[in-house]
Formats: sequence, C-alpha cells, structure tokens
Amino acid sequence: MLGLEVLSAEENAVRVRVPWREDLVGNPETGVMHGGAIFAMMDHAGGMAVTCRTFPTFEITPTIDFRVDHLRGPEKGAAVFCEATCYRLTTHVAFVRITTWEEGNEDEPIATGLATYTRLKIETAGKVVGQ
Repeated sequence: MLGLEVLSAEENAVRVRVPWREDLVGNPETGVMHGGAIFAMMDHAGGMAVTCRTFPTFEITPTIDFRVDHLRGPEKGAAVFCEATCYRLTTHVAFVRITTWEEGNEDEPIATGLATYTRLKIETAGKVVGQ
C-alpha cells in the first residue's frame, strides 16, 4: 500500500524509499505526507533490518516498542527515505535505530526512532520438508 522500495540491504541495515503520492498526504492544505505513513515505513524498515542481521535464519519479529521523534514534515511532493540499522541482538530482543529524510536532504532528518523487536525463532526454517 505504501509503495515501499528497498534501495539496499546489508548485513545489519536497510535503506528504503516511499514515493510521494496524493493518497499518502495527511493535510490537503500543505500536501505533506502523513506521519502515519512515515511511521509505517520506519517500522517496516526496522523489521527488515532485523531480518538482514539474523539471515540466513528466519524469525518472526513483532514490534515490542517504538519511540519516534517527528522533527519536521517533509516538503510537499518529496519522496521519503529511511535507513534502519539493527545495532544489537540479544537472545530474545533486537534493537534498531532508524532515521528518515526527504529526497536530496539527508542532513535534515524528518524523524528519528529507536525500536525493539521480539525474536521468535522458527525451528524448521531452512530445513527441507520431509527430512
């Protein structure tokens, strides 16, 4: 629904982009992308960063807690970018830092966040069925 595009995926981090679309606007008078769309992108990117960090195993990673500081709104018509980095894993929890910015303005974040995700391991992940 967001039109999320994965730009890069590394060992512990991902970069994603959500293009500006009229249906993602929160305030028709300003044309700014809705904060909820930005939050959804951040949460999704955070989960993907955990997946990158735990690869090649597979885990379900529901969000435990997410703190977001919305610093400012993006410019009207601007795509929003996000980088999420899984900086720490414990047995049961993954910790992620997330930053968003608008196209061409990486030095002026729109929002920053810290999130934690539960690590629910799938015992049969990576195994061939029937063995």
